[in-house]
Amino acid sequence: MKTQVLGIVTVMAMALLTSGCPSTVQADCQTLPSAQGGYVLHLIRSGAAAAGCDTQTPAEMSDIWVFDTLFDSQIRAHSVSMPFPNVDTLPTNLIGSGKFTTREADSNNRCFVTSLTTMSDTSTGTLLSYSASNMEWLGGAAYQGAEFQADVSVTVGACTATYKAQALSPAVGCETDHDCDPFKQPFSSGIFSTFDQGCTTDPWTAAAANFLGSTGVCFFHKPFPGLK
Repeated sequence: MKTQVLGIVTVMAMALLTSGCPSTVQADCQTLPSAQGGYVLHLIRSGAAAAGCDTQTPAEMSDIWVFDTLFDSQIRAHSVSMPFPNVDTLPTNLIGSGKFTTREADSNNRCFVTSLTTMSDTSTGTLLSYSASNMEWLGGAAYQGAEFQADVSVTVGACTATYKAQALSPAVGCETDHDCDPFKQPFSSGIFSTFDQGCTTDPWTAAAANFLGSTGVCFFHKPFPGLK
C-alpha cells in the first residue's frame, strides 16, 4: 500500500512539474490533496517537558498529516502516524478541521488558518491529541500550500507540551539525497525545486520514516519558508 501511495505521489508530481507556467494553477488558498502523500511534520518542543514527560513529549518528533481542501476554504486534516505509544499502531480518529481566513493568498504568498479542531484518539488505550493553531501556509500559484508552519499542543496520556511545527508535502521517504531530487529520473520526488531540502535521518524522523518504510524523510534544511 505504501508503495502504491508513493507511486501516485511521483506520477502526480511529474504532472505538476511539467504543467507549464504557474499562473495556470488556481491561486486560491489550498492544501496539497491526500492523494499526493500528505505532509511530513517536524515538531520541536517550545520549552522543557513537564516532570516525568520526556519520553511522552520528546524534544523533537515527527508525524504525517494528510489534508483535503473542501468547499468555502475549509480544510480537513488527518494524522496517520502519531508516534505514541507504539509507532506500529495507527490511530484512526485523529481528525481535525479548520478554515482559511481568506480565499486567496496575500501579496507574500501566505495563507492562514487560525486553528484546527482538536484531533484526539483513545483507541490505543492512551489519550493522544493534537491542537494546531497559528497555521501559516505558503500558498498561491507558486507554492499551492506545499508547506506550512504552526503551533501544536500535543497531549500523550497525562503529558502535554507545546511544539512549533514545520511541514512539507509531499511526504517522501528516502535513503539518500537523490531520493529527494525534484529532477530525479525516471520519477521526480514531487517536491518543489524552490525548497532547500534533502534526506534527513535524524532521530526525530522515526515515526514518519517508519510509516513510509524508509530510513529517513525528505525535509527542509532551513526554517520556514525553507527556500533556496
